[in-house]
Amino acid sequence: MHHIPKLYAAGDPIQTGESTLADGQGAPLSFGHAYLTLLVCLSGAARFTLNFKEHAVRRADVLVLAEDTIALLKCRSRCFKVFFCLIPQALAAEVAYPLPNSLFVFLHDHPHCVLAESERPLLEGWLMQMRDIVRCCATYQHIMLRNQLQNLFLKIAEQLPVLPTAGRAFSRKEALSWRFWELVGKHSTRQREVKFYADALNITPFYLSQLTKVYFNSSPKGLIDRQVTLEIKALLSYSNHAVGQIADALNFADASYLCRYFKRQTGFSLSSYRRQAQNVQGQG
Repeated sequence: MHHIPKLYAAGDPIQTGESTLADGQGAPLSFGHAYLTLLVCLSGAARFTLNFKEHAVRRADVLVLAEDTIALLKCRSRCFKVFFCLIPQALAAEVAYPLPNSLFVFLHDHPHCVLAESERPLLEGWLMQMRDIVRCCATYQHIMLRNQLQNLFLKIAEQLPVLPTAGRAFSRKEALSWRFWELVGKHSTRQREVKFYADALNITPFYLSQLTKVYFNSSPKGLIDRQVTLEIKALLSYSNHAVGQIADALNFADASYLCRYFKRQTGFSLSSYRRQAQNVQGQG
């Protein structure tokens, strides 16, 4: 398999497999509608340019590529091969929900992760589990894949204190963008208006929208709504709160408004989503 894998629509499911990436050598790599792409080097070596920085990639190295990462495969050995995992936006949001902000900051500037020799057997075990989940676990596959990906990222997060932290300083625009995302994580359960976040950053809503378009490929409102929707899903899935209690907890005027908001964001009613989530958990 030499092709460059792609998600052809935003709603496509996660895609995994192996490729030499030979068809993409010498040109910027595009993975279609993948919101996040994991590449794990299985064999051989290659030289990549990631956001204009050179990286020598060898066996057991992990690349974490956001949709706006500029990735160029400059050259590869004949036996170079990767395991790929193309993650759509909806699943990426679920995976990211409990992860620490420090991890996103690190991966933004260090998309190439080099494992210690002692960690390689763990990565091989993780790959075996990923392949088994995709091949054999149809009933609970979504939950298992989400948990498996979270485990990988949390393992990386565990290593952050001992990993190299030296790198270029963030520009003011980058710092504002990451500060906005931190504020969303802290305040989105109570504040859904873009103006609140712009005021907290001492910038205009228009300037904030320009920043989020560049660094997150989304509008500020879209990012806020995505986080609020994840909060609603979590409460529907893992609590017994009545709809009115959820509305109060997330600062909605009433249950009716919460219902309309969730339907607009997801296409599901609150009751149908909760029933679906509880059925999945009940099967577990």
